[in-house]
Amino acid sequence: MHFAIVEDLKSDQENLINLIREDCAAHQENADLSVYESGEAFLKEFRRGFCSAVFLDIMLKGEMTGLDTAWKIRETDEEIPIIFTTTERNFALESYGVHAMDFLVKPVQANALSWCLKRLRDVLAAPVVLTVRSIAEDRTSTNRMIPLDDILYMESVRNGLLIHTRKDTIRTGQTYADVVRQLPNSGRFYECSRGLTVNFSFVSAIAENGEISLGKKERIFCSRRKLKETLAAYDHYQFMAMRSEGVR
Repeated sequence: MHFAIVEDLKSDQENLINLIREDCAAHQENADLSVYESGEAFLKEFRRGFCSAVFLDIMLKGEMTGLDTAWKIRETDEEIPIIFTTTERNFALESYGVHAMDFLVKPVQANALSWCLKRLRDVLAAPVVLTVRSIAEDRTSTNRMIPLDDILYMESVRNGLLIHTRKDTIRTGQTYADVVRQLPNSGRFYECSRGLTVNFSFVSAIAENGEISLGKKERIFCSRRKLKETLAAYDHYQFMAMRSEGVR
């Protein structure tokens, strides 16, 4: 892993460097660290794929604050994890727009960093695509890579599975269990009925009768038996999503 640390105080740089190295050593990992004292210096080198994550002081001195730097990062890379560090908790809401993964209060403590790195490992290890053998109307089959961000829901059907995406519906002869096994265990995908898995990131509402609204048009139904569990899982997913974006 390659982490960038953008921090203008030497003492805070050293503290974060030591904590990251200690945690990575405990997990038998190596971490490459690049340190910058300003947002301007970091952005001169930054490009998509440059590093695994950015630890960014939100109150940088100079022409660009940490928040200014984060917005510039998002112009190039919408996905890279950004972890803000600061002495002021009230900046958390301001960081919401750039979708920060975490918000660490300085001086950063070992337990807070450990939780952050655990989540970061989960994010970096999670697959971003689903690979299936799709079946066309003429019965020919081809390998298809489907971005997880495009999947609305999946349902088991006779002789295979239907994967409903934002653009189309893909049929595969693979079993429901085989395909679901590829999904990350992050709480984002949830089996709301037997043979029916929904992507919570597209859910706009879950009604008392079990109707699940996906965007403006799509509707699926949760089984009565799993409605309570599904509601609890959805609430937990929303809470964790807000927490990972820096809202405490």
